[in-house]
Amino acid sequence: MKSGLLKSIGAIAVLALVSMACGAAVPTIAVPTVDIQSIATQIVPVDNGGDSQPPADNGGGQLLSDNFESRSSNWGVGTDTDYEVQYVDGALQIKVVPANMKVYSGPNGTSYKNIHIEADAINQGSDPKAAFGVLCNQQVISDEFYFGYVTPSGEYGIVKSVFINDDVELTSGTTDLISKDASTYRVGMDCAANGTMTLYVNGQQVATASDTEYAGGTVGVIAWSGDVESGTTVSFDNYVITQLP
Repeated sequence: MKSGLLKSIGAIAVLALVSMACGAAVPTIAVPTVDIQSIATQIVPVDNGGDSQPPADNGGGQLLSDNFESRSSNWGVGTDTDYEVQYVDGALQIKVVPANMKVYSGPNGTSYKNIHIEADAINQGSDPKAAFGVLCNQQVISDEFYFGYVTPSGEYGIVKSVFINDDVELTSGTTDLISKDASTYRVGMDCAANGTMTLYVNGQQVATASDTEYAGGTVGVIAWSGDVESGTTVSFDNYVITQLP
């Protein structure tokens, strides 16, 4: 199973102040390190050109969709020596340079509750232990959230990110339902109102966990590097949020 820490301090408060000053929600890109000696979190300023907009309700309870064809969808992007988050070829691409670092990006400051999230994760890296997935119920002030991930080596997990503390792996394992070294994985997760989280890969359920601390919050996508430096590159596409019954 993957191991590591996700720690963050301070920067979310700065983001909130920027959002208040601009009068609009600012999409986030956050880069928490997992080095046990470091608990710094970096929030990269982003162009606030416009938030992802909910599509017209088609009767299926769809709350948000994004195919990343237009920069106006305004997910958090940025470039640093340790990472890149950019729109590339009609997708949102995340590159991570150091080993054992998580990078995540979000579309807006909207809080969602009792939802199902899906996204295509296109693996373009070389590290079989690189993980990628979706996150939900992110708390604006404390930056705590849940996320589900898969790896090209067949691992999976549902994780609770805790403020200034170690991640709590709610469940993890390996399964043949995750095709090894596939080019694309359709990663989905239910974040139900009763605290049940269910992880899916290519429409098949692979894991479930329960935790009731974060009842709702903002959303995003996440990439988590393994042991290989510059071995994690993943592009996200066809992102959809629907309301659970």
